[in-house]
Amino acid sequence: MSNPESHFIMPKPSKNAQNVMVKRYFFKQLRRKTVLSIICSVSLTPYQAWSNDTNVNNLAIDNNLCAPALIAPQQIIPVKVKDAEAAPQNIEADSLLQPSKTQYLLQGNAVFKQPGLVVLSDEAIYDKNDKTAVFNGNVELHQPELTITADNARIDNQNETAVLNNTEYQMLPSRTHGKSKNIQLDQKSQQAALARASLTTCKVNSDQSVDWDLKFDELVINNETRRVVGKNTTLYFKDVPIFYTPYFDYPLDDRASGLLFPEVGSYKSLTQDSSNQYVKLPYYFNIAPNMDDTLTAIPMTQRGLALENEFRYITKQNAITHGATITLTGLQDQLTASEGIVSSDTSGNLIFGNKRSERWRASIEASQNWGHGFTSSLNWDEVSDESFFADIPVQNNLKTATQKRRNAQLNYKDGAFGAYIQLLSYLRLQNAAINYEKRPEIGVNYAKYVGDFDFDIDATVTDFVVPVSDHSKPEAIRLHTAPTLSYQIQNSFAHLKTTLVANQTQYNMRDNGFNPSTEDTISRFIPQFAVRGGLVFEKNIDFNKQSYIQTLEPEVQYLYTPYEDQSDIALFDTANRSLDFSNLFALNRFTGADRIGDTSQVATAITTKLLNPQGRQIAEAGIGQIAYLQDRKVTLTGTPETESVSDYFVKFGLNFNEWYFASTTQLDSQDQRLTNANTRIKWQQKNNMILMNHTLNNQGETTETEMLSVGGYTKINSTWDLGIYGSYDMRTQDFYETQLGLRYDSCCWAAEFIAEHTQLENGLYNDAIKVQFELKGLSSSKSKFKQALTKKLNF
Repeated sequence: MSNPESHFIMPKPSKNAQNVMVKRYFFKQLRRKTVLSIICSVSLTPYQAWSNDTNVNNLAIDNNLCAPALIAPQQIIPVKVKDAEAAPQNIEADSLLQPSKTQYLLQGNAVFKQPGLVVLSDEAIYDKNDKTAVFNGNVELHQPELTITADNARIDNQNETAVLNNTEYQMLPSRTHGKSKNIQLDQKSQQAALARASLTTCKVNSDQSVDWDLKFDELVINNETRRVVGKNTTLYFKDVPIFYTPYFDYPLDDRASGLLFPEVGSYKSLTQDSSNQYVKLPYYFNIAPNMDDTLTAIPMTQRGLALENEFRYITKQNAITHGATITLTGLQDQLTASEGIVSSDTSGNLIFGNKRSERWRASIEASQNWGHGFTSSLNWDEVSDESFFADIPVQNNLKTATQKRRNAQLNYKDGAFGAYIQLLSYLRLQNAAINYEKRPEIGVNYAKYVGDFDFDIDATVTDFVVPVSDHSKPEAIRLHTAPTLSYQIQNSFAHLKTTLVANQTQYNMRDNGFNPSTEDTISRFIPQFAVRGGLVFEKNIDFNKQSYIQTLEPEVQYLYTPYEDQSDIALFDTANRSLDFSNLFALNRFTGADRIGDTSQVATAITTKLLNPQGRQIAEAGIGQIAYLQDRKVTLTGTPETESVSDYFVKFGLNFNEWYFASTTQLDSQDQRLTNANTRIKWQQKNNMILMNHTLNNQGETTETEMLSVGGYTKINSTWDLGIYGSYDMRTQDFYETQLGLRYDSCCWAAEFIAEHTQLENGLYNDAIKVQFELKGLSSSKSKFKQALTKKLNF
């Protein structure tokens, strides 16, 4: 500080400087150096994803009830100016004394203000020679993003340092706060050193405790290197130490390296009556702004220690962008080393395989945009054995899976022309079916629009390969082209579309002894013709004092496909279509290209919709049926279909604010008996949610299946949430999977408990318990149960 005498007017003090009092004195200084600049932003936690959800500095206080109280009333802080030398400086007090020629004593509500800083205290002593200021009693230091309270403070403007004793600090706007024995600020080195410091994001309880806090012997914040270093750091939860590290280092701005919160759980494998326990201990490495790595140690009872490493990156250079997630897992399994790899057959009998200790999995998920119309994707997994995911708790959704799809694909798009090449495979797990793989498939597409005409051509070349040597399936290379010419007229009240398709297919069969045809080359040409039209009628209706628009939409399609004997062609990727109302108007009753169904048919449907004044659909109902003008000889079973009409297809849907309902059913045309159904229901109100999914396939046949899945999530009170999930096989009258989730979620911390019971094979079950813990401000994991619930039920 410079000499304040030339910048304010004050009564001349007496000779001994006794009792010189006025109501308030104002000190104004027009030129100065910055007294201090305090580092005030801290990021505490490593990031699980490329976001700033867990950055303490950016921690949003969405609910004021959860925000810690301010340690001092906020002050209006003067705005900083570019020219620090010209920045104004104000000092106020109830009284002013001048004990000596070089010192000034301000007593009663002393206030010091300068751009970016406000200091309050009971008294202040300023020494113009030493350029120091001492503040005593109820000291408050305010900056835009930081508040500090202290018993006393000393500011040395000449050396650009400050010392505050017995302090409490708070970072804004997150209100993260803590205490420190003292804080030493050094403006030259841009450092703040806190001795015996603590830090938390929790509200202070009535007994002056906090639910959790970090305590440091020493905490150094370096604003120049943008790093924070803590020594002898201990994490306390409910005043109980739960974690210690001698060195705690993280950045102020970027994601931070460090331990993530663990997951504790248990599971039961096929050969065990009691559960195994495991702990997942992840450590996060912040390698670069676009690159990170997470190493997780998973100690498991009986099996040993598994290590899992997940490496992620994303980068962009000019028009090229690419990113990937690479996961590697490995362990020396003590259990399989002694008893062998254990699996079960379709009857539930245990099969003991080779004894081995080395078990691993490798996974990569990647996507790229190479520019100039080229993109690519890769999703690939490999495992050491088919029982890996059933035994090792690293990917919960695969513990009962029999296979996992994997593929690599390169795409090209340039205007109306598109092309791709892909390799489609399956990771075989327990009891995996033998499926064809595409090694590779090449496809091209070209679309051209001229007025109301649309010309489209699709062509694919697919090499169908069986991935195992012990099989009896034919293999072939299939070339399929389907040029399509369409003419369409459409307006607000009607539409008409005529379509011509020329299906040309050729099979080059491999000589592996399982070719159903006597020919090595099989060719097939099947044309198709369809004409589809519909009308839209509207009327206004009033219901419950609101206006709506109701539509009535009749639709009809005639489809003709001539008969071509295709019994000598193997089924590579063809099956019956699944239940869907839109399949009434499909050009082929089969998926894939190995069967083109012969038909002369008329499909009719009528749909009504209810729209609100904004045009949002809130209800829908429809019914449709196909009338066949001739028998269908092309089938998957070889038995012709002679029915003159199809089953009835019915759809119904509701979409209100709280309710969502969608159902498609298939009714027998003779007795209206339900044969297939797919129904989904969702009810959600604030923090309460109920989801249901019911599927029925082939009722009354030997292949009948019927599953009912129900899940719910509710907030019991302000801190407790309860979730349940059950998947019930209505044909065998047995629960396939049940889950119970219980979550405690306070302003400061959260914990979630998940128990699950999953059927493996015929009476064999996998029991698992998972516990997840979260400290608000240090981590943010949200509810795993709630996320899994919506995914399981396809919502």
